[in-house]
Formats: sequence, C-alpha cells, structure tokens
Amino acid sequence: MKKLVKIILKYPIIWINHIYTYFYYKNNKANKSIKVDHMLEEKEKVLVLSPHVDDETIGLGATLFKHREIGSEMALVYMTDGGGSTTDSSRDQLIKSRKAEGEKVKSIYGFKSIYFLDEIDGELDGESTQLVEKIVNILEIEKPSIIYTPFVLDGHRDHVATTKALSRALSIWNPDFDKIYMYEVNFPIMPKLINNISQMDEKDYIRKGEVYNIFTSQWAMGFDAYRLLDRRKKYIANSNYGGEVFVSTNLEGLLKMEKALEEEGFRPDQFRQLSSHYNLLFAFRSNRDLKNKYEERLEIILENIDVKAKQ
Repeated sequence: MKKLVKIILKYPIIWINHIYTYFYYKNNKANKSIKVDHMLEEKEKVLVLSPHVDDETIGLGATLFKHREIGSEMALVYMTDGGGSTTDSSRDQLIKSRKAEGEKVKSIYGFKSIYFLDEIDGELDGESTQLVEKIVNILEIEKPSIIYTPFVLDGHRDHVATTKALSRALSIWNPDFDKIYMYEVNFPIMPKLINNISQMDEKDYIRKGEVYNIFTSQWAMGFDAYRLLDRRKKYIANSNYGGEVFVSTNLEGLLKMEKALEEEGFRPDQFRQLSSHYNLLFAFRSNRDLKNKYEERLEIILENIDVKAKQ
C-alpha cells in the first residue's frame, strides 16, 4: 500500500517541489558579499571530511572535479562505516559495499589518499578524544590548506559531529586555520548564510549526476532531489546552470557558531533530513521558526567575521 501511494503521488510531489524551490531561491537572496569560485586557487592542498559515502558528492561533487582539473592535491576522510544505511543487505555486507563505493569515489575525483575511520554510523561522537586524535594525525600527514566539512547546522547527528570533531582537532593542530568551507548535505542552508558558491555549468551538472550511479548500496536515497537543488542554486549567484553552496569561516568563527547553537539548545533531531522528493518540503519547513532563530545567531557571527577580515 505504501509503495502504491508513493507511485500515485510521485509526479504531483515532484511538481510541487519544483514550484516551491523555484520561489524559495528566487526570493531568498544570498548575502551581498558572496564569493564565486573563491575556493578554487591553484596549489591548494584539499582535505574533505565526509560523514558517509556519498555526502562528498552531494555537497561538492562538481567542486571536486574543478579541484582535480586545476591540480589540487586532495585527501578524503570517511568518518563512519556506513553500516546504518537503509538497505536489504546485512550490516557486514553493507559496510563492505560502502567501502567499495568509497574507493570508486577516490578514483573518480582523483583523491591522492583516502581514510576510513570506521566509526559506528549514527553514533559519531564529535567530542571523542580518540576520534579527534585520528583527525589530528591526518592533518599532520596531509597538511591541508583548505578543508571541506558539513555545515555546523544540520539534521543528522553524524554531520554535526564530524564538524565538531574537526574544530577540536584544528584547535590542537593549527588554531589560526582560516579556510574552512562548510557544505550542504541534506539540510538546506538558508541563502543569507551562504558566502561562497561554486558555479556549475551543464557539463559540471551532468558529470556530477553520473557519480550518483555508483551509490547503489542503499535504496532509500533519491538523488534527483539533490539535483533539483543544484539547479536552483543558480539564482544565488546568477549562474547560468547551477551551483554548490558553502559557508566559509575560520576556526574562531566555527567555534563561535558551535557555542551559539549549543546555547540555543540545538539538536540535529529537531529537523527533518532531505533524502528524496518525498520529504523535500519537510526538510525545508520542519521547525521553521526554530531554524530561523538558529540562523539569526549564525548570521551575526558571520557578519562580524567578515567585518574583521576587511579591517
């Protein structure tokens, strides 16, 4: 019965999603000081933290292709074992399949190295001393000049914990680190917080879409919803086709954002995650007033960082 209802509602829901997201991104402009492709400088050493296999592609697949083209040296860290995904396979089989997909990701984007930290999926602890030490060791080995990590405000525990663990590791490794780019996964970032965008042309959009074909280990994900949002991001920076969005900050700003959210009582489970067309509207609108409250605190912090950077 559930499958039948989904079949009946599929196209009306897709139609509603297209209309809603069009007006959302058309009417909610990003901040005026947004930078376009600012992260794409030559000779960058890139480190990507991905809570699960596929998060890196959802958040910045096209940007990774661009880094490959300009010769960036890149390393990828998968935080969890992926064993919590929705699938018909056993946990052991799923973990094996997810790692195989991760190895394909390494090859496709041209990562020099890949790390599997094998933390339990769904139970990532950003304050774990052992986890922080693992990340510090990776930082020592890779010595990145730019780091990508999930946005600090997200609807998944593992995503939030990934960035929290990074901030603690950076506090040990390099407290002055200033090139942190937080990417969007399954929790839409409000346009006014977006201060960096990577533009996508049709070629970027197509080849990113092709990468999704390797993620076959879980059946619940509907990547078409993410592809719709990639197209809608063109309205943020007047791109001709689409875009990937980021909130860029330094370590000081990241720590302030984490503290502000903690003071407000933020928990990832207060929000719905985007995973397909069927829950896209819920991801945008669940606990909307609470989301606005959190984002107002973060906006003030980002504005202050921007002012200090210009002084």
